[in-house]
Amino acid sequence: MTFDNGHVNSGKTPGNVGEEGKTTSGYYREEFGRVARFYDAGLRVAFHLVGGEVAFRCRIVEMANVRAGNKVLDVSCGTGTLVSLLASCAGPDGHVVGIDLSEQMLDVARNKVWVNQVEFVRGNAEDIPFGDSTFDRVTMSLAIHEMNRKGRSNALAQMWRVLKPGGLVVVADMRKPDTGLTRLGMRFVRLVEADTLADMWKNKLVREIDDAGFGDIRRHITGRGFFEIIVAHKRA
Repeated sequence: MTFDNGHVNSGKTPGNVGEEGKTTSGYYREEFGRVARFYDAGLRVAFHLVGGEVAFRCRIVEMANVRAGNKVLDVSCGTGTLVSLLASCAGPDGHVVGIDLSEQMLDVARNKVWVNQVEFVRGNAEDIPFGDSTFDRVTMSLAIHEMNRKGRSNALAQMWRVLKPGGLVVVADMRKPDTGLTRLGMRFVRLVEADTLADMWKNKLVREIDDAGFGDIRRHITGRGFFEIIVAHKRA
């Protein structure tokens, strides 16, 4: 694997993934169902000092380069904010699916997003309930840090499986702090986050994406340095 100006390239391809009977990590945080009604309000407050949630989500959409008629999957979609923005780019001929394990989060999403080409499905990121090479784009935001190492590996392998050859995956999450501002901010974030966040930083998310078989990996820093958006291709 080589790094050059934000790119990561390797000749790796993933092993067999998506088999029937595939086991998952079994690690899940149950808090999201309890906070679903307050989740959007909490994010608005949290993002206030880093440019706003809408700007962050729009940056993800820009990186995903969704085109009219595309099929798009948003993994661990939460309350559906990103799904709504992706749907506006896919247009009436496109189809956008949001999957999440929390039925309470999905209830909020269904009440919030009224677009014909959008579908919300209860599903596990580690065992995505769609066939191989189904989607033109696959996204995940602010979710992969909630998974343990095996869970991240499973989820990325599944995202690779359901993405069409030549398609784009976009993964956005918190990055390891490296400035005074980000270190201070992450002190507060770590009060409510599990150890999986630190493990993601330790193991390096960009390497995990590379290990899943994606190529032409690019990293984009956003949100005053608190977040990174990683974009990669599934080789055709």
